[in-house]
Amino acid sequence: MAYIVNKFSGTQLIVLEDGTIDTSTSLGLVGRNYVGYGETQNENFVFLLENFANESPPSRPLQGQIWFNTTTNLTYAYDGATWSPIGAALLSATAPADSNAGALWLDTTANQLKIYTGSAWTLIGPEVVAGFGSTRARATSLDDSVGNPRPVVILETDGIAFAICTAQAFTINSSNSVVGFENNLISGINLSSTAKVKGDITGNAGSADRLSTARTINGVPFDGQQNVTIKSSTTNKLVKGTYIQGSDFDGSTEITWSVDATSSNTIGKIVARNSEGGFSAGTISANLIGNVIGNVTAESGTSTFNVVQANTFIGATLTGNANSATQLATPRQINGVNFNGTSDITVPVAADTLTGNTLNSTIIQSSLQQLGTLVNLNVTDSGVNIGSSGQLKMFVDASRPTIRSSTGILNFDMGVSGPDISFVDSATALSLGGPNAPAVLGDNTTNLGITGYKFNNIYANNFLGNATSSTLATTATNIAGGGAGAIPFQTAAGTTSMLGLGTAGSVLTAQAGGLIWLPVSRSPLTKGSYLTLALSGSPFTPFASYNGLDDLTISVDATSVNTVNKVVARDASGNFSAGTITASLTGNVTGNATSATQLQTARTINGVAFDGTQNITIVASDSTKVALAGSTMSGYLTLVGAPIDTNHAATKTYVDSRLPQYTIISGVSYSIAGFTNQVGSFNDGANYFDVYPPAGKSMGNLVAFIPSIHVVHYAGGVDGNDSIRCTYSYLGDRIRVWVQNTEQRSTPAANYLVIWS
Repeated sequence: MAYIVNKFSGTQLIVLEDGTIDTSTSLGLVGRNYVGYGETQNENFVFLLENFANESPPSRPLQGQIWFNTTTNLTYAYDGATWSPIGAALLSATAPADSNAGALWLDTTANQLKIYTGSAWTLIGPEVVAGFGSTRARATSLDDSVGNPRPVVILETDGIAFAICTAQAFTINSSNSVVGFENNLISGINLSSTAKVKGDITGNAGSADRLSTARTINGVPFDGQQNVTIKSSTTNKLVKGTYIQGSDFDGSTEITWSVDATSSNTIGKIVARNSEGGFSAGTISANLIGNVIGNVTAESGTSTFNVVQANTFIGATLTGNANSATQLATPRQINGVNFNGTSDITVPVAADTLTGNTLNSTIIQSSLQQLGTLVNLNVTDSGVNIGSSGQLKMFVDASRPTIRSSTGILNFDMGVSGPDISFVDSATALSLGGPNAPAVLGDNTTNLGITGYKFNNIYANNFLGNATSSTLATTATNIAGGGAGAIPFQTAAGTTSMLGLGTAGSVLTAQAGGLIWLPVSRSPLTKGSYLTLALSGSPFTPFASYNGLDDLTISVDATSVNTVNKVVARDASGNFSAGTITASLTGNVTGNATSATQLQTARTINGVAFDGTQNITIVASDSTKVALAGSTMSGYLTLVGAPIDTNHAATKTYVDSRLPQYTIISGVSYSIAGFTNQVGSFNDGANYFDVYPPAGKSMGNLVAFIPSIHVVHYAGGVDGNDSIRCTYSYLGDRIRVWVQNTEQRSTPAANYLVIWS
């Protein structure tokens, strides 16, 4: 009788006849009474067990079948049409074919992950360009000057950063500087030294190479790329003022004015520099900003300041000793922690780097988990607690040394197998009988007997050894051998030796083969520069290093007097003496300076603010000058015979002389056949033609474009209402002329006139 084989969905797959085997699927389906069914049946199980593992997919698959690809080591599922990977991305340099929506592909050419939408592969990430370095906006952090991380976005192409974006201004720590960037970042976008911005920018700029629109100053164009000179003719006198040498200027003749200045210390003169850039003066009282060089209070020799006060030192290296500073110019690291003096820090110190051999008496707590060899350990009468809950306590109880167990049981363990001797209280039942009373229990190998002592009750499994004498016991009045202070120790199994007392100051140390007394090793604490080390109470007995034995005092070798090789200290009034102090001073400084970079208070010259930081141009006003707009002029206007600026008015002679330089090209009549784009009928507005510059010309040579449109009627046409509309626009390399006809009864034609320079 034939089998009817159905799918899991209930639909019929095949009708399997008796004595046959069906191979319409990837498995062999065995019919009733088929000879040799065992091999096929077992292979079916193996195929399912290994998911048809092979380099190529199984033939005749069914929807939902699973195949393991031995080439890619990925598992695929059959959807009825294609094989798709399960839970993994395909790795290849080319896009996989026949993929399902949602499939993942790792493009190995650029290490990019992509997803199939059902019609195309869409990039997931990262954004890269094949064959080049990192090209993307990368989020990261940069440490600031004190070591705090700051979030930034770095824009880079081909692995080279060209911009850093930050929400807050900060200074990049020198340990992670970015190539091409200054360490001082502003809030916003910071470009590298080689990057530029091209295009329109809205907002305020700190500086610009030029003005986008040139402005005129007294009719002279100025865009900031070069200096301009302002000239003015006037009938009113320009009267010289104080510190000016020369005659008053009335515009009739050329005269020379000069500043009444000298480099000598002369009353009533402006200060001028000599050939070496110097000058002489009496007392200069000013707020100085910048570098102060030279002597302030003396004509020669060394200048001395009683008190130097400044908000900030800026400029060259400060030589000498400063009373205080708010910040180190270059942050330093203390045990790996950045420190610039603006805030407190906690310095992590490795325990194995500590020097000296004595802990300070103020140290009352510790988390030590292991100790080496202790020479001596003293504790108070409250004793030592052992265990998380203090199960064992060693202390002094009413002047009696005591070991107490809170559990009622105290074990002495000589090995790893368990306690050798146990002390139990009366609440503990003894396994061998007897009254409930405090007792001592030993294991099967422990000897509890000592000669000369008797026990009222002894409970033990067995007695071993000699009860009349002992070479080593838990308690004894004396141990045979050794001497005063000798220590017994076991040198081998069953052998005990005595080690004599070591010399004073030595420590007991384990060595190969036994114990040995060794002297205590000490490392001295050596004083460094600008420090003194002396006996406490006797500062005139100096020491080179601290030996840990004597009571010494360490001090900073400082003084307020100008003394060589001494640290600067302030006296009782907060003052100190010094030699030459080289520094950039800011704040109020009274004295003489050789130069200054800026006036503290800006002054105006002819109404123009001047503080010495930039050049200015003095504009002379003329009440008789005609304004650029809104004024009335009488008399004749003289035009420029050879204009050089776009604002100059030229003479007719000049214009006539320039006409030959223009090329006048008159365009021919364009009909429908001459249009570049001919789409649909005339009245759909889609007809245009392009006018290109002639050979050797460009759109920059265009002087004028004048189109002309006229109508040509059909032969025999009588309708005169046809109308033509023409528009044109300037493209980058040509002129495009659009022609629109409102009716189809006329053929439009276009003439034009173009003038090229």
